[in-house]
Amino acid sequence: QITFLNVGQGDAVLIRTPEGSTALIDAGPDELPNGLSNFDVEQIDLLVASHPHADHIGGMVSVMNTYPVGFYMDNGDTHTTATYRELIQTLQQRTEITYLVAESRTIQLGGAEIQVLPLLPAGSTDLNNRSVGLVVRYGSFVAFLSGDSEIEELTHWVEQQVVPDVTLLKAPHHGSSNGFTPEFLERTQPEVVVISVGVNTYGHPHSEAVQAYKTVSDTLLTTREHGPVTILGYLNGQYEIRSGGE
Repeated sequence: QITFLNVGQGDAVLIRTPEGSTALIDAGPDELPNGLSNFDVEQIDLLVASHPHADHIGGMVSVMNTYPVGFYMDNGDTHTTATYRELIQTLQQRTEITYLVAESRTIQLGGAEIQVLPLLPAGSTDLNNRSVGLVVRYGSFVAFLSGDSEIEELTHWVEQQVVPDVTLLKAPHHGSSNGFTPEFLERTQPEVVVISVGVNTYGHPHSEAVQAYKTVSDTLLTTREHGPVTILGYLNGQYEIRSGGE
């Protein structure tokens, strides 16, 4: 079960397996506990910050202060904001949380596997293009999540041949025109695309991206229009869509 929480202009993706294992990828711009309490979350086995921008880590501290957290993973990039500093200070105090570096590896989450994709070298690009890329597999159901990846990082993954055919794609960078490439979409061929987006001054989602996603997928949803969006993925690759907190 993959739920794109309605956090406004930001990202927060909740993954839950049939066994009860839970991962949270990003935590929106603000405190998140209320959003999570609607889904009966009791603990977070894996907490991931795709990159240190506030619209992805703003709720991390409140999550850590509300739920037991097993593992925390980020890309190691630092930032100068008060939001980032508070997160790092909290991690330093919470010694029971195991830190993981986002490097090529596969993490078992209940009956699902989460593949961490290879990042561009540290210091070689901007924060968006070092977003942690994750491929979530549950049998034949496959989802692709990658924070605010832009053309440079998506091209890197295509060239590394680590981009699979997927069932579900979280639109990179809130549906920005620089959050996709034709080659990337040709590889992923998603059946469902979800754009995590709120009211914003950036023009997200951009019309070019919306058109590209509609061309390649069967279903396109946004959290701004539909509220929280949940995709139930099955071992045989089939799926169900629930939106608006159903």
